[in-house]
Formats: sequence, structure tokens, C-alpha cells
Amino acid sequence: MARAKKKAGEINSSSMADISFLLLIFFLVTTTMDVDTGMKRTLPPWIDPTEQQNDVDVNERNVLKVNVARNGSIMVGTEVYRANDLNRSAGHSRLSREVYNFLVDADKSNKKDVEIDGAMYPISEGLVSLKADNESKYSVYLQVQDELTYAFNLYRDDISRLVYGVGYNELDDIQQANIRKAVPMKISEAEPNDQTKK
Repeated sequence: MARAKKKAGEINSSSMADISFLLLIFFLVTTTMDVDTGMKRTLPPWIDPTEQQNDVDVNERNVLKVNVARNGSIMVGTEVYRANDLNRSAGHSRLSREVYNFLVDADKSNKKDVEIDGAMYPISEGLVSLKADNESKYSVYLQVQDELTYAFNLYRDDISRLVYGVGYNELDDIQQANIRKAVPMKISEAEPNDQTKK
């Protein structure tokens, strides 16, 4: 008499879903994600076009105009800069040196006495107006913003040494807040224009 073949036992897969779910949770909890912090910029508040605007009077002498063209050239005042003028060598790029000199030199921007910790110090009233074409390269625009910020930070460092005798990064939080209040980051970013319509 022939023997019946014994059937192979089936694998119990009822707990596979639970195991998969636990592995998924484990990898989600233990995996680190790189987060791009982006740029720290505060956008101006929205202005209702129907409301009457109160224009702020700014002395034209205290404004340094920076325009970024679509071809990558940068106009600073009446001078034309190229993208390689944004590369820093010896602590400055050509653009950051121009902005820094604009802030420091009394012949280029007016100075106003500002109180810092009970004493008066001459602080530049200079403002940098940044404008770009709609089709300008984003990388060039960001480099320009970075160089403008760098120049303002160097100026803050100078004022910090004048007031407290040490660099800005060596100050405590209250002293840094005093310097930031006295030397605000005056970078006005105008709405981009479209040169194709001209």
C-alpha cells in the first residue's frame, strides 16, 4: 500500500504586518534628516494699495543702490561689478568693501549720534537698496545679499570694538542686542523688475 505524501507545514505569517510596522517605526525614529535652514530674512509687511502711504524721507546721499541684472552683472552706484567681484579675498570682496566703506566713510553717508549704554556714538545712516531683474540668477542674487550682510556685520563689529572694546561675537546677549539696535541691517529689497518689457 502506497504511503500518502506528508504535506509541508505552512509558515504562519500573521505577525509579519506587526514586524514590518515595528521596523518602520524604528527607522523613522532613529533616522536623522538634514534640514536646510535657509536665509534669515524678514519680509516687509503686506501693504494695502488702497490705503494712503506715508513715505519715509531718506536723504539720497545715504542710499547706496545695488542692481543685479539678468546677465549676472551688478551695478553699485555708477560702477559695474561682475560675479567674480563677489569672491572674498583678504577678508573682503569688492562688493563688501564698497558697502563697508560706504557705512564707515563720513564723506559717503551721514553719521548720526546714537546712544549705546549711556554714551553717544556716531553711527552711519546709510541704507543699501537692492533691486534685481526677474530673470537674474538666483545664485548671484544670494551672493550679493550675503556680501551686503557681511559688510553690515563688519561694521557692527567695528562699533562693538568702539563701545565695548571687543568684537561683536564676544559680547553677551544684551550687549549684542544694543549693537543690533544701534546698527540695524538697513538693506531694502525692492520688488524685482522685468527688463524684457522695456
